[in-house]
Amino acid sequence: MRLPLGPTEIVLLPDRAVFLPQSRVLVVADLHLGKSATFRTRGLPVPEGTTKDDLARLSALLRQTRAETLVVAGDLIHARDGLTESLVDNFRIWLESHPVHVILTEGNHDRGSGSITTKFPIETCDHFKLGGLVIAHDPDDLSADEPGIAGHLHPGIRIRESRLSSLRLPAFHLRPSHHLILPAFSRFTGLKMIDPSPSDRFFVSLDEAVVEIPLSLTRSAL
Repeated sequence: MRLPLGPTEIVLLPDRAVFLPQSRVLVVADLHLGKSATFRTRGLPVPEGTTKDDLARLSALLRQTRAETLVVAGDLIHARDGLTESLVDNFRIWLESHPVHVILTEGNHDRGSGSITTKFPIETCDHFKLGGLVIAHDPDDLSADEPGIAGHLHPGIRIRESRLSSLRLPAFHLRPSHHLILPAFSRFTGLKMIDPSPSDRFFVSLDEAVVEIPLSLTRSAL
């Protein structure tokens, strides 16, 4: 789905990403690599393979879009104790196999994981400006005067299915401030259910396409 965001045309992709076709930039947020390993080191028997699956999805998006730059809007890494030797080696191999410039706008989890630039050949910054857009991790760090893209919140909405049940889905949340909050790219994350305001817009992936959800459906499910 194509949308204007300030002066820039963006494309919402079904696999929780945004593509900027004019600059050939792919934007994702909240990969939380190593989250399952972190849980296992803390004694929780969660399954392996989530990081591998997320990187495979990201590879598919890079092939699909032919992006030249990948911007991760924060929380690339989940925690310091999830940065296992295996994760570091596998992500380095992944980076070497994808000839794209990788920029990370550091999130709270990244800062808590130590110096990422000493482990991986990527560029890090607090925020990244691209044309008329600002990309940051936390939406609170975006200026009210500029359109932007952020992550951090893992937004989700409830869609009424019947009188007694509703669907909880990850969503792109477009605020009236022209700030787009991305759903967490990793599927191994929780959701922050959004209480919509009348000017909010929500987009979700259904049947491998991104569709806008009428606000009336989100309200009726709250």
